[in-house]
Amino acid sequence: MSSEPKHNVKRHSERQFHEQNQINRVLDNQYVAHVGFIDPDTESPYVIPMGFARDNDRILLHGSTGSRIMMLMAKGVDLCLTVTQLNAIVVARSAFNSSMNYESVMIFGKARVLQEDEKDLALERITEKLIPGMWAYGRALTKKESAATIIVEVPMDKVSAKSRTGEPSDDEGDIALPLWAGLLPISTSFGAPITATNAVGIPVPPHIG
Repeated sequence: MSSEPKHNVKRHSERQFHEQNQINRVLDNQYVAHVGFIDPDTESPYVIPMGFARDNDRILLHGSTGSRIMMLMAKGVDLCLTVTQLNAIVVARSAFNSSMNYESVMIFGKARVLQEDEKDLALERITEKLIPGMWAYGRALTKKESAATIIVEVPMDKVSAKSRTGEPSDDEGDIALPLWAGLLPISTSFGAPITATNAVGIPVPPHIG
């Protein structure tokens, strides 16, 4: 896979990044992709948040066989997947110049429905992305559950990535104002596990924490 995006950033093109490792890191650090598409029946745009996993150079998505978006994906509608990591609120001396530090990846393409012999591996990849260790620990998927699930892959052939870093970009004339400027860092972390009421007495497994 080429790391050179085929969709270039037009506004603030200097913020575009091409490094595959950085693209992969953003995707691997996040759990939700916003999947945009045009419904061919209503010609209306939709953006659906979906759990996802990156598996090498493809994105894996899953859903119910009765899900409209999954059925549209199976028909080959054009997709735009967006994944964003917000790192800080940038506080400038004016509201106009205030901003956000972020990394964002957009992936364009069509989905391919995975066949039955491909689904187990894909489901393992998705499960292990969300809850590492769960595939070996949890109850195995039943044939009925597998049959009720559609899994698709979207190749990472067309990628556009953009980021903003650094301090506020105040106007030259604003810097002398006695107003605070800086960054409000944002971090996401897991809290302590909370045992379900019907699992009281069962120890938290090592893969959970």
